[in-house]
This record gives sequence, C-alpha cells and structure tokens, in this order.
Amino acid sequence: MAKHERKHKHNEQKHKFSFKKFIAFILYIIFFIAITSPFYVLYGPFQNVKKTLVGMVWGSRHRYLVEMVLSKDKIQSLVGNTKSTDTKADEDIDKINVQHKNDTEIIKYEISDKKFDGYLLEIKDPTRIKIAYTKYSDRGQKTSEMAKERNAVAAVNGGSFVDKNYAGVGSTPGGFVISNGQVIYKDCDEDTPSNVIAFTKEGKLIVGDHSINELKAHNVTEAVCFLAPTLIIDGKKQIDDPQCDGANPRTAVGQKADGTVLLLVTDGRKSLVKLGASLYDLQRILYDHGAINAGRLDGGYSSTMYYEGEVINSPNEWDGERTVPTALYVEPEKQ
Repeated sequence: MAKHERKHKHNEQKHKFSFKKFIAFILYIIFFIAITSPFYVLYGPFQNVKKTLVGMVWGSRHRYLVEMVLSKDKIQSLVGNTKSTDTKADEDIDKINVQHKNDTEIIKYEISDKKFDGYLLEIKDPTRIKIAYTKYSDRGQKTSEMAKERNAVAAVNGGSFVDKNYAGVGSTPGGFVISNGQVIYKDCDEDTPSNVIAFTKEGKLIVGDHSINELKAHNVTEAVCFLAPTLIIDGKKQIDDPQCDGANPRTAVGQKADGTVLLLVTDGRKSLVKLGASLYDLQRILYDHGAINAGRLDGGYSSTMYYEGEVINSPNEWDGERTVPTALYVEPEKQ
C-alpha cells in the first residue's frame, strides 16, 4: 500500500503544471507566427489578404518594406490593378456647367462603412477652392495650420511629397504646384505630364495626366500632383477591382456637373475591422454623390479634413496631424 502511494505521488510530481514552461511555449508560438505570417500572406494562396496587406503598407511611409520582398511587377499587380491605365484620356470639361458661383453653402455628410468612417463636404462654389503651400523651407505644415492662416472654412491635405529618408516631414512637393495662377514649385519641365488635381479660373476640375503647359492652356489657377489611377473621368468609373491599392486612410476630390466640388476624407488603421478604404470605395462614394470627374490626393498618415475651425476626422499620425507641403482649402466668403 505504501509503495502504491509513493508511486502515485511520483506521478503527480511528474505531471505538475509548469507556469514558466507555459509562458515559454506561448512566447515561442508568438515568435513563430510573427516570423512566418508575412511570408505566408505574401507567398500563400490568399490573394485578397495579400492585396489588403501590401496595399496598406504601400500606402504608408514604409513602402520600402514591400520593395524589399516583392518585385516591381508583383507590387504593380497587387496595388495597381485598374480597368484603365490610360490616365492621359482627356476629359470634356465643357460638360461642367458651373451654376453656383457666389453660393456660400457647404453641406457635410458623415460616411459610415463596415471598413471605414469618413466625411464628405459639398462646396457649391468651385471658385472658392485654392491651394495652400507650406511657409517653411525645411518642413511642411499641418493642414489645419495652413487653413487657419488663410481663414479657410474647410481644407483637406494636398498632393504628393518627396519623403527623404522616410522622415515624413512633408517639406518638398512631388511634381509641381500651381497657386493663384503661378507655378510656385516644380521638379520637372513644363512639358512633362503628371497626374493632377487642378482647377481652372472658372472652377472646373481637371484630373488625369497633364503637363504644366497643358494646364496653362486651360487657364488653370490651382493644381497639385499625386499618383494614378484617376477615379472618374467624364462620368465613367476607372477602377473595377474592389481591393485596388488596399485599405488605407484616403483623401479625394470630385466635381458634379453643376460645378459642386466634393471633398472626401476617410479614416483607417484604427482597428482590425476599420482598416480603411480602397480606391474602389472612394470611387463608389464620389460617384454615388454625383461626381463626373474625380481623383485622389495623398492618403495614409496625411489624410486630414478641417472644417469650421477644427479637424473633424481622426488622422492616423501619432501626434494628430502629419505635416504636408500642400493643402486644398475653401476660402472665406467674399465680402
């Protein structure tokens, strides 16, 4: 009997739970998943997950991480799948009939989707849209700062910028910038096309690939550059891939046939559910609100909307807003 009891106690000691071993096992699993998951996603069979992940990173300041593991052709196939790559297609701006000059009305819409939240502003008078440029030579400014300095009613972040050393300070624009009819910055000659968001003196939006000289011929007074693809041209949607460019915070501009300008900002990267909008999502929202021409601006950490004295969306930058070189703003009412 005593021998049996000793054997039983020995078995209990042998199978006694070890908290340290349990923690070590959990840490091993976490480490294993952290190391293998990116490779499984990038090289595994889950195409939609792959597009979402690559698009999110590609739309951030850390796109170099994608370039380290994927070829340019593979990246393009994942983030650049559009129905039309011809962003040089000329839109017919005569289809825009500006009907609300001197109309001060601005309508705000809240956008709620299972993947993102956002805001859309309708500005009736398109001639109130102007381009702001950072006052600093070595860094950008927050969208809200540029807006307040100009007594703007509303503003969104602007075009692309050159991110030297991935610092994200927004000091140098990409392409060119036109403000109040003057070319205030350019890193290319005036015959080289760039993808643009531009407004003529009459308030008509021009999108797609255009050179400075082409825009001058159309009497453009405000313009910034960003990346293709264009979202809508002459009422025709340009993107048919729902995952195009992944899920990210976004900023975009559109225009209705009556000249009304649509400013759209969507948030993202807030949770595993609210990751953000794809370019297809932007296209859908703007099209549903009547846009016949539309293009995108800088997104990700830059996406910011300012309205009536405050930032109304939730920018993803750690301190609230990223500094950027340019912004689109709505000038105050004309007295």
